Amino acid sequence: MFIAGCLIIVLLAWLWQRWHFGHWRRLGVANIEGTPFVGNVWRLLRGYCCFGDQFRELYECKAAEGQAYVGIHVLHNHALLLREPALIKRILVEDFGQFSSRFETTDAIGDTMGAQNLFFSKYELWRETHKIFAPFFAAGKVRNMFGLLQQIGQQLEQHMACKLASCGKNVNSMELEVKQLSALFSTDIIASLAFGLEAKCLQQPDAEFRRMCIEVNEPRPKRLLHLFTMFFFPRCSRQLRTHLYSDEYEKFMRDSMNWALEQRAASGEQRHDLIDIFLQLQRTQPPESVVHRRDFFVAQAAFLLLAGFDTSSSTITFALYELAKQPDIQQRLRQELKSALEGSEDGQLGYDTLSVLPYLRQVVDEVLRLYPPTSFLDRCCNAKAGYDLSSWSNDTDLCLEPGTPVYISVLGLHRDEQYWPEPHKFDPERFSPEQRLQHRPMTYLPFGAGPRGCVGTLLGLMEIKVGLVYILKNYRVETCDRTLPEMKFDPKTFVLTAAGGTYLSFVKDQL
Repeated sequence: MFIAGCLIIVLLAWLWQRWHFGHWRRLGVANIEGTPFVGNVWRLLRGYCCFGDQFRELYECKAAEGQAYVGIHVLHNHALLLREPALIKRILVEDFGQFSSRFETTDAIGDTMGAQNLFFSKYELWRETHKIFAPFFAAGKVRNMFGLLQQIGQQLEQHMACKLASCGKNVNSMELEVKQLSALFSTDIIASLAFGLEAKCLQQPDAEFRRMCIEVNEPRPKRLLHLFTMFFFPRCSRQLRTHLYSDEYEKFMRDSMNWALEQRAASGEQRHDLIDIFLQLQRTQPPESVVHRRDFFVAQAAFLLLAGFDTSSSTITFALYELAKQPDIQQRLRQELKSALEGSEDGQLGYDTLSVLPYLRQVVDEVLRLYPPTSFLDRCCNAKAGYDLSSWSNDTDLCLEPGTPVYISVLGLHRDEQYWPEPHKFDPERFSPEQRLQHRPMTYLPFGAGPRGCVGTLLGLMEIKVGLVYILKNYRVETCDRTLPEMKFDPKTFVLTAAGGTYLSFVKDQL
């Protein structure tokens, strides 16, 4: 009887999964066959690939060819993967009101730090927060922050000079792990902009801010369970009381933010950073505004640290890796920097000059195409009556049910030869003024698109450019024996990040 009972349970489970994963087939929607019980994310769950690679593989799957969208299963969730740029524009921009929230959810009541940031917050809270913060990331405000970026750039320059000096008196080259170098630089910048603090990670790599950035990404069992629930079972987030961050990280962020706000309010100093903005909002916003909620400011700063240092440091790493592999491109870029530096009064590049250097922009844009930090996007259908997709398919009439997640593979779009010939080749000429006119809209989405696109795009781009300039003005980067012949992505990270060490040789060659 025990054996018979087990067989019945197995049979029922098998029948259920056959019925459940036949959802899109019954609706007549082109779909990708998944693994029993886990759907189309089995490689991701086993740690064989990252989110970006998993959705790129689905985007490139034979069953998806020629389809505007394809049905997939993210564990038990029925989801659509969008492939047609015009449909992507419709979802992200034109019909934004019907897809205004992300699918992921944390505990909105218990996790005040995780639920209030611009990424995770649901539409109503996001709308008010975005309305308040968007003007502070405009070009004029970024210009005001540029002096702080330059200060950290100069510290990066000094850090590398000390590294070279420690190698010996007559040595003019050194081998460095670029991901670590870029992370120290980015962490110092975010700490300065978001907290008004000198983290001094470049001087002290084991500084507390850097340790917190490492700690928050540690794959501890409790954190993995919470993240797993937020991304795959968001409706259970309240019951499991999920938290985006660890207790240690939350305490550190609250203490740092409270100290920074108190010190700045007492001193009256103006640094043109986010602390100035937070204090201004506290004084000017009405009592019912979201800015007066508990943990509101620390939620924005904590997520900026978590997301900002990883995306910028990864982009700088990928850029130096590609420039080292293609010395002709590097030489052209360094020549542009040399001409600009020679034309400056003090040997420093100002905001206006750095913003308009054409080939630097082409290089950065091509890095973001080949290695988009946000390698996939997601939205959740929140239209009460569902969303009609009938006009996008000749084979079926489909109305997307409320609550259904939709995904967009940014990495898949960026490496689709239909839009980008020789997509795996690093070629900044794709972004020359002439070529930009040929780009198909919505096939280049490194910062997302529509109202929920990245609000800090200008600041992020300027941070990347400053990092590259302060390295390349003094050094030529070359491959070495430890340089990977092909870039691989870390399967444990949400943002597209290089796996293992990215080692390059830095040869002293001052412009």
